[in-house]
Amino acid sequence: MRQQSSIWAGVLGAVVCVTAALPPVYCAYHIYQNPIKMDPVVLLVLTAVSVPLLLLTCLGYKTYFGKVEESNKRIAKLGKLHLATIESLALAIDAKDQASHDHIRRVRALAEGLARAAGYPEDQMEGLRAAALLHDIGKLAVPEHILNKPDKLSPAEYAKIMIHPVVGADILSTVEFPYEVVPIVKHHHERFDGSGYPDGLKGESIPLGARIMTIVDCFDALTNNRPYRPRYSRSRALDLMKRETGHTFDPELLDKFLEVVGPISDDLRRGFEERSQSCARLTPNPEQAEFAPTGETVTAVPKTPAERALRDITAAQREVLSLYEISQTLGSTLTLSEVLPIIAAKLENIVNCTTVVIFQVAGNFLRANYVTGKNADALKGLEIQIGEGEVGWVAENRQVLIDGSPVADMTTPLGQLARNYRSTAIFPLVTKDTLVGALALYSEEDRAYSPDEVRVLETISRHAAAAVYNALAFHLTQESALTDNLTGLPNSRYMYSFFDQERSRAERQGYPLVLMMMDLDGFKRVNDTYGHHVGDEILRRTAQIARRRLRIGDTLIRYAGDEFVAVLHHATPEVVSDLKQRLQSAVDSFAHEVRPGRVARIGISIGFATYGTDGFAIDELMEVADQRMYEDKVERKCGDDSVRGQLYLLKERG
Repeated sequence: MRQQSSIWAGVLGAVVCVTAALPPVYCAYHIYQNPIKMDPVVLLVLTAVSVPLLLLTCLGYKTYFGKVEESNKRIAKLGKLHLATIESLALAIDAKDQASHDHIRRVRALAEGLARAAGYPEDQMEGLRAAALLHDIGKLAVPEHILNKPDKLSPAEYAKIMIHPVVGADILSTVEFPYEVVPIVKHHHERFDGSGYPDGLKGESIPLGARIMTIVDCFDALTNNRPYRPRYSRSRALDLMKRETGHTFDPELLDKFLEVVGPISDDLRRGFEERSQSCARLTPNPEQAEFAPTGETVTAVPKTPAERALRDITAAQREVLSLYEISQTLGSTLTLSEVLPIIAAKLENIVNCTTVVIFQVAGNFLRANYVTGKNADALKGLEIQIGEGEVGWVAENRQVLIDGSPVADMTTPLGQLARNYRSTAIFPLVTKDTLVGALALYSEEDRAYSPDEVRVLETISRHAAAAVYNALAFHLTQESALTDNLTGLPNSRYMYSFFDQERSRAERQGYPLVLMMMDLDGFKRVNDTYGHHVGDEILRRTAQIARRRLRIGDTLIRYAGDEFVAVLHHATPEVVSDLKQRLQSAVDSFAHEVRPGRVARIGISIGFATYGTDGFAIDELMEVADQRMYEDKVERKCGDDSVRGQLYLLKERG
């Protein structure tokens, strides 16, 4: 309607101008044709008519030009509003990427600077600015865990990344931009030699704006931290880009970029420093800092609704990414020693606290099996009875406790230092209706946990509980697979991996390592006479006797049947001889009462081999030890040193 009014004002002004001009023109023409015969009365009438018309003409022109100026201002305002809308959308998209905040603003400044140096058409500059802001809009179709993956992308993940220029172009194709935007967005990953994507365009067939975007987008990515690598220096980044001239980048444009990148980058850095100083003025001390929903301290309180919205988007994306990382990482390990540090590390990234303690159930107690943060050494191994203190209450009731007093839990291990802690948040670790522990966050700040923080921590607690439960189940399964059920000793499967570790340690530290083999004498006769249940009991008792006679640090293994293996560290010949004598004496004196009035006795033959002297591989050492054990068996049998395998009648008691 306003445009129509401006048009009609212009038409009216033109009509008035023509009408006002007719009398003077007629008068001038008449005087020219008849300079003497002009009637003064006619001249006076024409003048009287012309003056008002001329005044009306001036007024009409003034009105017309006022309308035009107002229309131009309105168009400029709409243009700024349009660009601001684009920028707001782009910033929301930028907030999805945890590693590239302000990327689009930097790219816009770099693109504009390079475009001016390269003589980019001024009437298309707004299109380039809009494309710089929107070039990554297609990343809406790329999952956040791929955008923020710290490792190398798989082929499938890279293929997902490659769709974003086409998706972005498709999204923007519905907008009727008055300048070139869509082609720039679609082709900003093309390469000058034709090896880019999505269409493999080559050379100048790539739109000029897209070639500019390729250069500035790459430079900004190289000079800022990415999930998979730290930032490069400006000189290092430019050196890498020079190698790609004619391949990835337009050579002429890259030369122009090398000329202007220094001043533009310096301006961007100064702007960042000014914003940082402004943020520092807004939050002069930590108590005035605001906390994001995920617990991260925000250095400046958002001043506008838009800033708060962007903060919330960023926080939501960080929450999703953190939970994804936790589920992925915890799902990749079943070892408890790896699970607990992963949980603690992820918590430190999500919420601010002084100390993180992960308790595990140990009978009627909770034991602090992993602690990180302040006072970790003092708190490690802390035991709290279920039902006592804050943690004990949480475990007993299986309920979350927020803003409790940490003093009850901390006084025993820390004494007066416990009073430094002001607040706590404790979550039970429950899965499959089984309590496996508790997760406790202690803070020296008197802070409250927001509902968003509590929600996120409850989700993490559920993941953590499942991970701890699975790790414990795996540990029991693994322990069962490596443990002899009858004697409780490690079995032969354990022996091979364990010996490799001991061998490596002995080589590093330079101490003697001995493998000792033992075989029970007369054991078959016991089984044949009294049955396997008696034989099993004798095996259990013999294992207990042998374990008590070995030194602390020596490892006893049930190898097979009635054979045992001991791995002895720091074992000199004198030590080996002493251990052999003690073991044989103890077993020879052992008498198992089968039933009242009868006992069974056995003996034990022993052989040994020294690592490095008798062999290096475990099979070589076992062969040598087995041969020496057989020689010992023959010697003991011939010497009749014991009553191996013989049954003795106990004297009547009494």
